Amino acid sequence: MPRTDTVKRRLEIGAIFSLSCLMLVREADMGLFKKKNPQDAFDPDVFTITDTILDPPRFTFLPAIYQDATRRKWAVHQRGGEPKIFDYADVLQCEVAEAGDPEADEAVSKQEFAQRILANPAKAAKMNAAKRNMCLGMGVVVAVQTGKDEVSKLEIPVMTDEVKRDSSLYKSYRNVAEKIKAEFDAMGGLA
Repeated sequence: MPRTDTVKRRLEIGAIFSLSCLMLVREADMGLFKKKNPQDAFDPDVFTITDTILDPPRFTFLPAIYQDATRRKWAVHQRGGEPKIFDYADVLQCEVAEAGDPEADEAVSKQEFAQRILANPAKAAKMNAAKRNMCLGMGVVVAVQTGKDEVSKLEIPVMTDEVKRDSSLYKSYRNVAEKIKAEFDAMGGLA
């Protein structure tokens, strides 16, 4: 008798699992898991996406960056917010920036270094990693004209992990950053 109960229980669990899978498939068909069309956030008479400069992973707070080459405009769109549209001429300067440049850190005595470790162990560990040819982060910084006399910096993170500068992963991240920089340089006529 206990064996039949076990078989019945397994069949019930299997039926519940199958029903759950069917519900997920139906939800996917209803659009809950589909990626939204980014053009829906824009008025097509004002901005039409012709190129995607940055399409961030879902569930991150990174903005998407789009280009409208026909109107010579580009836009920054934070999910859930209104997109901000700029002209190509608003790009004033663009550069690839890295965190953890060993030349930027000054030489300190052993006593000062020990005090820094006690004051902020994480920062001391990052400084030490930078001295071992590690890049602690990389991004593209764009100076943008946001008003008549106002300039803002748009920081686009490309990498936030520690990566050895002589690794292929570092080179891959650097290529992505350089590609984004080249897009902005071309828009701003900086190339």
